[in-house]
Amino acid sequence: MASSKPPCGAGRVVADRRADAALAAAGACNNSGVLPPDAVYEILLRLPGKDLCRLRAVCRPWRSLLSDDRAFSAAHAARHQEPLVVAGYAKHTSDGVLYDVLDLSGRVVKRARAAVGAGASDTENEWVVSARLDLVCVARGAGVSCRLLSPAAGVVARALPQGLSEQHAAHEREISHHTAMVALGQVAATGERKVLRVLHLFPGTGRQLYEITTLDGGGGRSQWRRIKDPACPVALGTWAVIDGTVFFFSSEFVHGQDVMPDRVASFDLETEEWRPTIRGPLSSSSLGDDGVAAAGHPDDDHMDWGEFSLADMNGCLVVTHRTFPSSMDLWFLMDVEKGSWVKKHSIQLNISYQHADHTVRPLLVLNDGRIVLAHIGNRGSLKIYDPRTSTSTDVAEIGPCVAVGLYNGSVLSLANGSS
Repeated sequence: MASSKPPCGAGRVVADRRADAALAAAGACNNSGVLPPDAVYEILLRLPGKDLCRLRAVCRPWRSLLSDDRAFSAAHAARHQEPLVVAGYAKHTSDGVLYDVLDLSGRVVKRARAAVGAGASDTENEWVVSARLDLVCVARGAGVSCRLLSPAAGVVARALPQGLSEQHAAHEREISHHTAMVALGQVAATGERKVLRVLHLFPGTGRQLYEITTLDGGGGRSQWRRIKDPACPVALGTWAVIDGTVFFFSSEFVHGQDVMPDRVASFDLETEEWRPTIRGPLSSSSLGDDGVAAAGHPDDDHMDWGEFSLADMNGCLVVTHRTFPSSMDLWFLMDVEKGSWVKKHSIQLNISYQHADHTVRPLLVLNDGRIVLAHIGNRGSLKIYDPRTSTSTDVAEIGPCVAVGLYNGSVLSLANGSS
């Protein structure tokens, strides 16, 4: 579970004292015997990543340790699970910036720009689809061609296979008429990383193609493989990946059970099979004493459904229900098998009329109960909401953001500046 930054006040004083001690040790770099190297190492491990980034300038040995030593980065990350947010952009609307990695003080610790000559023409747009684990997924064209970028290495970690699976070869001519969703996840039992892709043929059709590829192992070049279709098509606008399972909203509507379009479909990356759908939280809460939901259908025009989205918050699936423009409820899935939901938060958004069309995505709950929110739109922003006071604190302006996610790598693995 991600933890919050050290609190203001006493915690910050302690951190500053540790930094002073470390700097004093650095002054003795050329005086052997003043402070043993293992003591310096232990002191540095105790410091927050933000302070360590500044200490790279102390001397060459420290810069090497704090920039290039993977063992130290891993040991530090195990002690300091500092949340890092990825704000993704579209190249054509962000002056060529693809993504920023920010800490919760709003500081940009990594900025990546679209690479010139990376296989895309200057006129072809590129944009961030998602950010998960330690990778950022970037799409181009209609979204069918994708690459996985590594913020730590500053390079393309993997280019996803081109074209369609062999079983879908007959649709190759139509590939330019598809829009695609790609979801990266990791199988807990094996550590394998897989990418699930859903292609939706447009316009005016509900036909979808479902494919998967494995990134790790296999020895050869990966290819897309066709997977069995779910019972009903899935919605592509929002999804979440938790513990090797990809969650979508399903178009399935069960009469007598569903009153809103909140039914959830799920795909198991390990077995590569679809699981039974889960009744959504609002439909579940509307059941009467007889176990039957009130009448309703998602096609009923007179009902204001609001905006639904899915989120992974601290390893738990969350359905968000926003009633425009002022409030948003967060429903946590407590038991997958029973389909039981609990509404833990009702957030007052206080969004101005000019920003009413912004999409609001919750990212995680901090240890002190505050909630990190991302407002996605032409004037996107990162905020921290305090449910005790029903107020939000501005963290950073993130401009014309199109996607947000959490970066699971260490802040020490990210070189400062642009790439």
